[in-house]
Amino acid sequence: MTLEFDARDRDSVLRDLDDGDAEVRRLAVERVGALPPEDAVSRLVECLGDSSWRVRKAAVERLVATAELAPKLQALIRALGDGENPGRRNAAVEALVACGETAVPMLMDACASPDCDVRKLVVDALAGIGDPRSLEPLIANLKDLDPNVRAAAADAIGAIGGERAEVALLAVATRPNEEKLVRFSAVHALAALEAPVRLVDLGEILDDPVLCPAALAMLGRHDDPDAPPVLLKALTDPSRATREAAMRALLRVLARLDGAEEAELTLRIRETVSAVGGVVDSATERLGEADLPTRLALVQFLGLVQAPDAIVPVLLAGQDEALGEVVLATLETLGPASENAIDAEWGQLSEGARRDACVLFGRTGGAMGVSRLLAALEDFSAEVRSAAARSIGERRVEAGLPLLVRRLAATASDDDFESEEELATVIDALIALASPSNGASAELTERAISLLAATLEGADENMRLAVAQVLGHVGRPQDTEIVTFLLKDPSARVRRAAVDALAHLDPGTAAEPLRLALADESSSVRIAAAGALGASQSDSVIEDLRRLADDEDARVRGAAAASVVRRFSEVANSTHREAVIAVLDVALNDEAPVALAAVGALRAVGGSYAARAASVLGRPDPDLVREAIGCLAAHGDASQVESLFPLVEHPDWSVRAEAIQALADRRVTRAVPHVLRRLETEQDDFVRDVILRALEKLES
Repeated sequence: MTLEFDARDRDSVLRDLDDGDAEVRRLAVERVGALPPEDAVSRLVECLGDSSWRVRKAAVERLVATAELAPKLQALIRALGDGENPGRRNAAVEALVACGETAVPMLMDACASPDCDVRKLVVDALAGIGDPRSLEPLIANLKDLDPNVRAAAADAIGAIGGERAEVALLAVATRPNEEKLVRFSAVHALAALEAPVRLVDLGEILDDPVLCPAALAMLGRHDDPDAPPVLLKALTDPSRATREAAMRALLRVLARLDGAEEAELTLRIRETVSAVGGVVDSATERLGEADLPTRLALVQFLGLVQAPDAIVPVLLAGQDEALGEVVLATLETLGPASENAIDAEWGQLSEGARRDACVLFGRTGGAMGVSRLLAALEDFSAEVRSAAARSIGERRVEAGLPLLVRRLAATASDDDFESEEELATVIDALIALASPSNGASAELTERAISLLAATLEGADENMRLAVAQVLGHVGRPQDTEIVTFLLKDPSARVRRAAVDALAHLDPGTAAEPLRLALADESSSVRIAAAGALGASQSDSVIEDLRRLADDEDARVRGAAAASVVRRFSEVANSTHREAVIAVLDVALNDEAPVALAAVGALRAVGGSYAARAASVLGRPDPDLVREAIGCLAAHGDASQVESLFPLVEHPDWSVRAEAIQALADRRVTRAVPHVLRRLETEQDDFVRDVILRALEKLES
């Protein structure tokens, strides 16, 4: 809809554009459409020089959105020549860049402006746009009389890239009589393009301390056999920037080598660093102050040279989360050397560094790391203790078993949140260490179970719960008696954990002890029992599940019905089939949560019972109906899917959308008339979108 503006609107905008309040001026910029197009453009360009950045920003946005392309671009390019207002010039560049490729032809013409400042800003705008059409004019600007324009052109060419750009930049970079600023821009543009340049092509660039670092970076990207000696020599250069550039370049060269070539160059790097003092010290000092890419390279290089004095500084650099994994991987390659160096400085390490060291010791294989992990279980920091416990489990340090059990008891006695996290970690560590499924020996598992069982007498609830959780993963069928004892625990949490443990210990024979939980006073225990019985390999549990399906608690009934469906969905025994149908039919007519659990199980397993989900399509609960739709769409035959037709007119929008999507997914072309009729009356935007996409699929 086009808005009509009268003279009062225009006068109001013009008045507010000159107001002393910046916010009033900004709002006037938003209303500048009330002015004739040519007036609007000129006033917006004036606003590019406003003292308020908010006004300038609004003016840029409105100019970019203006349809009058030629007048807008001409005005913006003229604004580049406003030598009195840098804000307007910068905002004009921003607006031109935002105009994108549509501005390129005029900007290319403006490269010939007699004003060197305008030419420089035009080049900046072309760099921001990055259109390949501007490459040749920019290359021509490398011969501009003004060095600032030439430098800007080099930067812009680097933003566009390509083989032609690299050739032109290399010519400028190696031009001996060129201004240093221009050569610097050309070399850095080449480095940013990751251009592979041979040593012979660099000329005298490597002799210039300002240009050398970027040139070394280019050497690292080319398989030039003459490059490594130059890079090795650069490691000894007095300039820190040159040394660090050589390190990065050598790392890139090594990444492309393998076998004997990689080993030979690695040895030469280590010999060079060893023969020249200060390289390692300088690199370790920079770990705390350099930018992230440089610190990343320094960590990798220090790991490569295997300098013992660098191990702890590298570990400390890992306190930066962005470097953490690289630091651990680097120190891991040093193995026992890392363990010994860190152990020697342990007392001076921060909490975070001790934690990271414990993580590292879980990956290395030295004896010192094991000793330190065992001692760290008594650290005053919960984070350090947790990291130590996790690593003991990962390394399967058998000597840590009694210490972990002791830590389990100590942590279980605390009720704060931090202790809960540590307790979960210790439980996981014991499981990793002593579970037969993780390769633990029978002797180690037996010892773990004995130690855990010995802690139960007089233990508090948290400890009994933790023991039940560990036994569920570590225990064996012959340990059922211990877990059955926990089924009589006064705590419902412990009894539920015992039920879960029994399900893990032996699904084939644990059904008998699980029957103790069927009449438990806690519904959570009975729910767990329903899940555990459903995992049993014994067909006899169907009677137990039938009883639970009549439980007074709807959640228990739902869990029992779901277990019946999952366990007996494909049973051949006719008696069991009748039992399944009886449980299922009752559940589908039960409260919505019970029916939802049953339909969810049908949807998960499919099979011959899935069609019974159609019986709930008339229920008033949208969640239940949607689940049934999904079940029929996944497993129903053609006639069953066609039973969804009436749901296209369901009063709930989510049900309509689900039904229409299901019909489209199943390619039920007979649904098209129903869907089209719904489209005529549908008011919900989301459902209309579903309908349109469904029709496109059905009619294709």
